[in-house]
Amino acid sequence: MKLLNTSRWGVLLLAAVALNASNRDVPFATRVVSMEYPRLAAGARITGTAVLRVGIDSTGKVVIANGLSGHPILVKGAEENIKLWRFSPGRSSGEKAVSEFDFTYVFKLTDGSDTSRPCSALTYEYPDKVTIVSEAPPLNP
Repeated sequence: MKLLNTSRWGVLLLAAVALNASNRDVPFATRVVSMEYPRLAAGARITGTAVLRVGIDSTGKVVIANGLSGHPILVKGAEENIKLWRFSPGRSSGEKAVSEFDFTYVFKLTDGSDTSRPCSALTYEYPDKVTIVSEAPPLNP
């Protein structure tokens, strides 16, 4: 039994190292802050992707959040949200360093039939993507 547990940890460690090695340019989020779907976007039924250029300082604090593409309302919401996040500090030659990377927000609206979902749900998809899903507001006749 002890050997089985040790081998499980070994496999998990190797997977984590391999994943980290393949995505060295994107630090791991250490603090993820959920967000509400932008109200104007939900009301106008706007969905889509917002891509941001994110810069973090040597402590992992977001110091740059600039929209590269996407609907302006979605980009603004994503920029405001990512500024509340924290990341593992970037490294250069073993020392903490400032780093920049692209981060993608995907905004989706549902038809409202899934009552188990809260108003908005944010899913962090390591290393550089989140998906925000919200129930679409009812249409006014």
